[in-house]
Amino acid sequence: MQASMGSRRAIALMGVAGSLALAGLGAGCGDDDGDDESGSATSTTSTETADAGQVTVTAKEYSFDLSATPAADTEEIVFDNVGEEFHVMIFARINEGFTVEDAIRLEGEKGSAEIVAETSAEPGTEKTAKVRGPLEPGDYAMLCPVGGEQGPHFQLGQLEEFSIE
Repeated sequence: MQASMGSRRAIALMGVAGSLALAGLGAGCGDDDGDDESGSATSTTSTETADAGQVTVTAKEYSFDLSATPAADTEEIVFDNVGEEFHVMIFARINEGFTVEDAIRLEGEKGSAEIVAETSAEPGTEKTAKVRGPLEPGDYAMLCPVGGEQGPHFQLGQLEEFSIE
């Protein structure tokens, strides 16, 4: 699959233009050279609230570790892929009346989710994504939609859910 096209398809999961069936995520994704692109499993998240404008998300197989929980004033997400596989980070607001599961099933359509930041990184690289904000109070999720032999990474644990007050 073409690198940039793979990332674009992954991002479509949460509501960027176009539609992609979840089954289409079974193919691997390549690198997206852009540094600034404006399920039921969980992994460990810091309970600290970000008091600065930047949060670091460390990706590995198959989890995200956050330096702090994003807050209304978070302006950037540093995405550090310390894993051995390619990973994507989609950061989305889950709109009122919907759950993360709804947003995934609906692929972000019908107003279920709105992407606030996204980026991708090859193993051993770091990218910075600007947050489209300020972030409003509500429910949010970060996930990696890259597919693999065992299923999409978010189903394997690369999914974080949290609220911003």
